[in-house]
Order: sequence, then C-alpha cells, then structure tokens
Amino acid sequence: MKVIYRRLPSKKIRCAATIGVFDGIHLGHQFILKKVIKEARKQNFSSLIITFDILPQQFLLKKQLFSIHELKKIPCGYIADFDQKTALVKSLSLDYCWFLKTSQFLLKLSPKDFIKYVCRAFAIKKLIVGQDFRFGYRARGEVNLLKKLQGEFGFDLSVVQKKTKQKRPISSSYIRELIQRSEFKMVNKFLGRNFSINGRVEKGRGIGSKLGFPTANISLSGYVIPSPGVYVGYVVIKRKVYLAAVNIGLRLTVSKDVEEKLIEAHIINFNKNVLGQKIKLVFLEKIRDERIFSSYDKLKLAIAKDVRLITSKYSTRLPKYPQPIVL
Repeated sequence: MKVIYRRLPSKKIRCAATIGVFDGIHLGHQFILKKVIKEARKQNFSSLIITFDILPQQFLLKKQLFSIHELKKIPCGYIADFDQKTALVKSLSLDYCWFLKTSQFLLKLSPKDFIKYVCRAFAIKKLIVGQDFRFGYRARGEVNLLKKLQGEFGFDLSVVQKKTKQKRPISSSYIRELIQRSEFKMVNKFLGRNFSINGRVEKGRGIGSKLGFPTANISLSGYVIPSPGVYVGYVVIKRKVYLAAVNIGLRLTVSKDVEEKLIEAHIINFNKNVLGQKIKLVFLEKIRDERIFSSYDKLKLAIAKDVRLITSKYSTRLPKYPQPIVL
C-alpha cells in the first residue's frame, strides 16, 4: 500500500474509492473498505481510501474553536492514531491511503468544493460511502448531494447501509462511549480486535518505584481514554508482550476547567528501563475504580492486592498475543 500525505501522484489514477474520518477502522469501516477493494479488482482499478491525518474535532479543539462547554458534548479522542490507522488499512491490502492534511482551509470548503478538491488527484470512477457520510463545511453535504454530483465529477456512487452488531449500529461515537465506560468486551466486538493505545514512556514522580512497584508513565496523544481506575492490560515493547497492572488517574490542568488523565503501567516481572521508548498498551478489563488512600502504606497494600488478583486470573507467560494486534 502506498501512503499519500503531502506529495500527490504526478498523474491521475483510475480508482474505486471511499472517503471518511474512519476513526478506529471498526467492523463497519472494514466492510466498506472490503467493498472498495472488491469493486477495484472487478473493474481493474486501484483501491483508495481518503481520510484525515487529524480528526476534525481534534483539530478544532487544538485550535480552541470549541468552548469547554461545547467540548463536553462532543465525543473527542482517537480510537486509533495515525500509525494504527495506517497499519490497519495496510492489513486490508488497499492500494492507496491518502491522508488529507486537516486544516481550516479544508474544513471551510463547501461540500461541492470538497468533492472537487479530492477529485483533483485521482480519477474516482466508483465512490463507496456509508449512509451517514457527511462532508464539507459544517458537514452540510450528505449522500443526496453526492447523487447529484456524481454525473458532474464522473463517478458512480454506491451507498452502504450502516452495519450492526448485537442489534446496535457500529459507529465510532458509540465505541468512544463504550471505551469511556470501560466496556471492553463490547468495544472489541465492534472493532474486531482489542482496543489499544500507543504512547511514549516519560519520566514520572517515582512514587511507584519507592513503593516497590515501578511504573511506566505513558504520555497520551489525543486518544479517548477509559474512566479512572485500575485495569488489567498487556504492554507491548519491541514486539514482546507483558502483563501489566494499569492505573488511570486524574489531575486538574492549569486552566482548572479540564481534567487530564494520567496512565501508569506496572509491568509485571519486568525490570528494564524503557524511559523514552514507544510502547503499546492493550486494555483487557477494569478491576476497580480509582480510590484515595490516607497513606503510602495503604496504597502499597492496595497495589499488591491488585497485582495478586491480576496474576491469579491472567498468565504472566505470554508466548504470543491472544488476539489481533496492530504493532
């Protein structure tokens, strides 16, 4: 698969394509992408996904175009970051993945101008989108407008009905809600894999080491994060998998209006220095809510109890990862 970001192809390539945010590449997205591949092979075209490098809502948040009150109503946060999305699309064997650079210019294009923009680099002959596809400024474009534009831009449009799982529509917004509620069994059924995040290990306060339970403090990169508490997880370091006790805690940011989530992973039976390394954290289940302890001794006892519970339920010997993982 060829990833296109800043440099576009020198000549237009005939293709079957789809357009969308595609956060998470969940089972509904995979269904659409497989239809694109099938149609491309049938017509002897290339297969193409057109998506965004940054989620539009994340971009608007970064540019402070949302108020705090508006933000709380908007389901923000990645399900899969840029690298994960690229790897997931590549695993499906598409020919091209075009990451649009999210910008105010792009988000302010009218629906028609947006379609004109994406058709400038590829000769899109077949366009396949989901029934709830929206595009252009303030998402004012929808499939009925696409039907009117297909003749002008030379593509044949196919609209895919939303896929369901256990009688619930599969959608990124619903998956974000499930992640925030720590309902990983449902999350994984909708994703078709375990939910995981990538992060770099940064220097922490060193409290875990003083208590005898050193932790890897994982920097966050805009993911949607589960609720505060203690979790069982797998940590993947250089393609090796380790069992971990994971704590998600809260602290107020400088503005005191937004709470920041901190992730610390105690990697069981592991004593190497991973400071500065990029690691993957795979969430399995929540074992308790966040609690405040009156002393370090009580905190130490609680952590020891958490680790015993985790090791009694999960094997610390992991010869291979038990479910699909994007490394």
